[in-house]
Amino acid sequence: MERTEMSECRQAKFAGQAVVVGAGIAGLVAARVLADHFESVVVLEAAALPSTPTPRSGVAQARHQHGLLISGASELQRLFPGLREELTADGAPLFDFGSRASMTVAGCRLPRRPMDVVVQAFSRDLLEWRLRQRVTADTSVDVRDRSRVKALCWDDGGARVVGVRLEDGRMLDASLVVDSSGRFSPLPDWLGDAGYPRPAQQVTDADLVYATRTVAAPTQDFDALFQPYEAPEQPRGGFAARLEHGNWLVTLFGAGGDHPPVDPDGWRQFAASLHNPDLDQLLAGATPVPGGRIHVFRRTENRLTRYDRMRKWPEGLIALGDSVGAFNPAFGQGMATAVLEARVLSDHLARVRRGRSRRTDGLARSFQQDIGRIARKQWLMTASDDLVWQYRRQRKRLPLWLRPVPWYKGRLLRIMVNDPRLHTLFIHVFHMVKPVAALAGPRILAKVLFSSRGPDARDGVTGQRPARRADAKV
Repeated sequence: MERTEMSECRQAKFAGQAVVVGAGIAGLVAARVLADHFESVVVLEAAALPSTPTPRSGVAQARHQHGLLISGASELQRLFPGLREELTADGAPLFDFGSRASMTVAGCRLPRRPMDVVVQAFSRDLLEWRLRQRVTADTSVDVRDRSRVKALCWDDGGARVVGVRLEDGRMLDASLVVDSSGRFSPLPDWLGDAGYPRPAQQVTDADLVYATRTVAAPTQDFDALFQPYEAPEQPRGGFAARLEHGNWLVTLFGAGGDHPPVDPDGWRQFAASLHNPDLDQLLAGATPVPGGRIHVFRRTENRLTRYDRMRKWPEGLIALGDSVGAFNPAFGQGMATAVLEARVLSDHLARVRRGRSRRTDGLARSFQQDIGRIARKQWLMTASDDLVWQYRRQRKRLPLWLRPVPWYKGRLLRIMVNDPRLHTLFIHVFHMVKPVAALAGPRILAKVLFSSRGPDARDGVTGQRPARRADAKV
């Protein structure tokens, strides 16, 4: 960029400051984007922020697996050049998902083959800490912890948000307020207090529970392991990944009320019930790290807040991340979705600035509608499976439109075991590189409907038929 163009961009920044509520992944990425467009940015976090890569209080899910899909990782690398290299220097493994991830579907391990799908495994604590270091290095960004927001501040007509009120009574002016306070955001209440109708919410709950333990284990011939649950026959599954300190984070989960125990013996028996040879091998040589108790996470429901459908929406306010769409963590969509939403925010801000405006009028509603479409797509990926478990748990018959979904997906997974092209396509869809619709194109649809190989799927490593699961409760 020429020097004169850079000068014009600096002069064209929006007047005043942007305020971000929440210093999680979504809040930090939003702050990075806002710093390009506002004179100053303030990030407010209710909890104390650690000075080292350790858990942040108030984030119960932080001690469990967090996968960053490659769509989100690529965008993070664009926003924070060199981030991947920093994480690698911290010891976070970088590997090809196709050849170094053990993935089991339909009771069969998928053959490992290079796919040029490069992923990185790390704890949420390390990623958040690295992002905080980058964001706070920008002198235009001020990250304040122990600063709980209690309410929004409004103009006289109640049509524009002009700031926030903190718990201690202080007011903070803002040209734009970004709510990224997470799954349990108070924003619906704040809008209601100002006379706005409460947004509609869609909630789907598979009654999924996580139980996670950190262990030390010998080097394996894989860097990550994933065995998803499959509605409606297989309620159990697990993740494992080698993280930055060489330890393994192992998460077991169960849906539909079939939850993993929290005592060590019961947890180990639950793991054995998955009949996963790679997981058995990992745990056979594993020892719990000192203080490595089993952590449980129960609030895994999918929650989509339809701000995009509200007929009346205030200026000066947007929401993104889990505040809009909080998904079942088993699918690993949360962080990548938040990062992609931040990119949409950057595009909207740049468009307004190109119009030489120093105010954000008209931006909030159009942005909310755009990310509503993003969140809706991710919702559809997770909600169909979890709706099956929800109906089962409530002892209700599946609606007609939902009945073909588990059948189709089950056939798809079984065919995928012996179909390299379908396997590769599935992984690209899983990582949000290609749309879900790609798995229902004419050629794939024909395979699912007419292939005879699906029901006879065999383990991609041993060639044997999968072991029967007689111990799972459905």
